Amino acid sequence: MKKYVWIINIGTIAIMAGCGGSGTSRNSDDPMAAMNAQMGSSADMMTSMTTKMNFSQEVMKNPDLPAWHAQRDKMALALGDRVFDKGFDRVFDSMITALANLGCRVINMERMSGYLTASLPQLAPDQQEALHKEALAQYAQIKGYPSSVLSKQGAFDMDMDFSSMMERGGGAGLTLSMVRQSPRQTKVKLRFDGAYYPRRVDELYKKVWAEVDKQMFLDKALD
Repeated sequence: MKKYVWIINIGTIAIMAGCGGSGTSRNSDDPMAAMNAQMGSSADMMTSMTTKMNFSQEVMKNPDLPAWHAQRDKMALALGDRVFDKGFDRVFDSMITALANLGCRVINMERMSGYLTASLPQLAPDQQEALHKEALAQYAQIKGYPSSVLSKQGAFDMDMDFSSMMERGGGAGLTLSMVRQSPRQTKVKLRFDGAYYPRRVDELYKKVWAEVDKQMFLDKALD
């Protein structure tokens, strides 16, 4: 997991805040007002940075939420299990081909036990970015952070990429468990590990099963 270390020089921030366009010129008729404005700007910047650091630490420590976990459990029951009226070997081979078509890297494969692990398929870049933003906004809201924690406030504020913090260290992946229910029927369990946001998990289910159905159709001639 990535570690972020932030070193903040308060004096530097105060100077930058004073030079950063607070609307008060150096030749102001009210020096005290100018100093107060600079101090206020510096304090706001410090508050924003502290909030962002606290948020980043919380996301990295625990990127999941109880509400998300509960939603994923329901989705696993509704979307994660399927039964195919095909023999075990045909289902296993079609699954392997489907994952390869999705660009998944197979990590572990045991035909005898019907167990397979692989990396996650990649969603379209624009879809992935949108889902990351949704997830972070929801996370911040549930944890009680202001929406401003996700955006840059002023020229000298930190512009942080929180999306990578929501990925578990070592990366996320998928697990397929295939069970022979009869010579012509195979049950498949599909689960995602390290993918927390339910909307993203839903899209991953759709993507994998769509490719599996396509491959099953193409492999009909092999039965």
